[in-house]
Amino acid sequence: MCYVVCKYPLERGTVNMFANQKLWAGLLGLALTAAMAQAAEPTIDYAIKMEITFTGVLYQSTDGVNWTKVEGAVSPYYVPMDDARKMLFCSKDELDHPPTPGDDFTTSLPRGVDLGMNWINPGTFMMGSPDDELGRNIAENEQQHQVTLTQGYWIGKYPVTEAQYKSVIGSSPSSDGDDHPVHYVSWSNATNFCAKLTEIERAAGRLPKGYEYSLPTEAQWQYACRAGTTTALYTGKNLTDAYICPNVDEVAWYVGNSNNQSHPVGQKKPNAWGLYDMLGNVWEWCWDYFEPFTADPVVDPKGPATGTRHTGGGGFYGDPASRIRSGYRYVDSDYGFVFSGFRVALVAVASSVNSITVPLSDSVNLELNWIEPGTFMMGSPEDELGRYSNETQHQVTLTKGYWLGKYEVTQAQYETVMGTNPSYWKGANLPVETVSWSNAMDFCAKLTASEKAAGRLPNGYEYTLPTEAQWEYACRAGTTTALNSGKNLSDKDRCPEMNEVGWYDGNFALKTHLVGQMKPNAWGLYDMHGNVFEWCLDWYEENYPTSAVTDPTGPETGEYRVLRGGSYYDYANYCRSAYRYFYADAGWAHFGFRVALAPVK
Repeated sequence: MCYVVCKYPLERGTVNMFANQKLWAGLLGLALTAAMAQAAEPTIDYAIKMEITFTGVLYQSTDGVNWTKVEGAVSPYYVPMDDARKMLFCSKDELDHPPTPGDDFTTSLPRGVDLGMNWINPGTFMMGSPDDELGRNIAENEQQHQVTLTQGYWIGKYPVTEAQYKSVIGSSPSSDGDDHPVHYVSWSNATNFCAKLTEIERAAGRLPKGYEYSLPTEAQWQYACRAGTTTALYTGKNLTDAYICPNVDEVAWYVGNSNNQSHPVGQKKPNAWGLYDMLGNVWEWCWDYFEPFTADPVVDPKGPATGTRHTGGGGFYGDPASRIRSGYRYVDSDYGFVFSGFRVALVAVASSVNSITVPLSDSVNLELNWIEPGTFMMGSPEDELGRYSNETQHQVTLTKGYWLGKYEVTQAQYETVMGTNPSYWKGANLPVETVSWSNAMDFCAKLTASEKAAGRLPNGYEYTLPTEAQWEYACRAGTTTALNSGKNLSDKDRCPEMNEVGWYDGNFALKTHLVGQMKPNAWGLYDMHGNVFEWCLDWYEENYPTSAVTDPTGPETGEYRVLRGGSYYDYANYCRSAYRYFYADAGWAHFGFRVALAPVK
């Protein structure tokens, strides 16, 4: 048997593989001539195949719309010519591992449909709308209030499309087009989509540990929609008219430009965080049951536990401009309306292991956040502004999880456990200071004893100071920059980047401040930069190892103990994630600590 192979490298994107008839005729003729020269009465059996070379994952389609992964295909891949004449082929890179918090990603759903997700850092914003916002008098319950989201999350770059919905569910309730947002979707339909998507991504090994696909909470939706703005629209503009408004034309399909129909996603201007169609096109379901807002600040709100109506936002293609606002709230029952769609989020799963609250007294609690084990780069790169020579970068793996104080230990907490308050700057919710390393360890020992007596101490754990590695790993929360906000310093003494995350010399702190007033890191820890230096468990060793290490605890003996994080007294470069300070076992007015609940060594 002889056959002819066509070598046709596959470029990224869709390629239509149709053979040139003259080329194949010539190749066939050569094959026949060669065979006849070898035998007087040949019997010829031949097959013409196409060779496809590619990188990534190979997909095939008959219509260029619905794509199917060619399971097990490796490059080069051979296709019989009769099949190749009927098919389209494309290749693309495919996410084959869980995404990393902080990074945008695209995953491939069944039928070769992509889903793009953008990472949203935690933060604080004003939710609702100001009293004088045009259109607000038409809507209700938009009371402005401060909201803090302590955990980062991913949210869809676009509202879920018909193609994406069909790829997960199998059919679509709307039929405007595969690249249009799906609508006629009830809240239950949307949450069912999220549950099935979670199963698909978990089975594929692409679901980050501790995360699941869900509808965004109303706070997560509005925070992502605003992208740092405080105006009616996420462009930084307000409405000029409550019905037809040129400012809305830039960002949304609504009654003024939609011709009363949905449109393909991604055609209008995105917000500053790269999200499209957060306003207009289709209204988007949120997770929460409805309740009126109050003026009180809240942290990680999820709405009431029960209710009859769910919330949503964004407005839809048939709405006037007054409803195409970041602060507009729509409320309705669990039903699939012509205007109801949704946008998927990938969020941390609520679990009792994520955080614990220890009751120190009837009025004083100690909050700790769970820190998953993991691997990170400890120290700083050589080009980091303000760097010191004792910060050699090296890989560190922590094999066991631990809890770490959400805040620095306060004076109220210290006095409750120890019976005294050594602090120079007095205040119940100020961080305790003027504590030595031994003072801090005595606090941990007494807390361990009292929690053991109360039957609340997890088996195999004790209260202690974090090791230097545990401290830096928790401070960074996945970042590699000088600050845990994902930013570097623009000046080593005083810089606006430091103003976001900590009290230090540059914002004229000159004293300690109430814990928890600055921006937390992605793991919900406050004041890891500035306010007071924090004692660590380790003896100080000037030279880090240059090779990878596991569960380091520092040298067995030494002269000085390690302190981390900087203080109100220091310049910005002393408050970096990697900065290492050391001192003898003594207490000063800028020395405090943060407690850990860690495995017994």
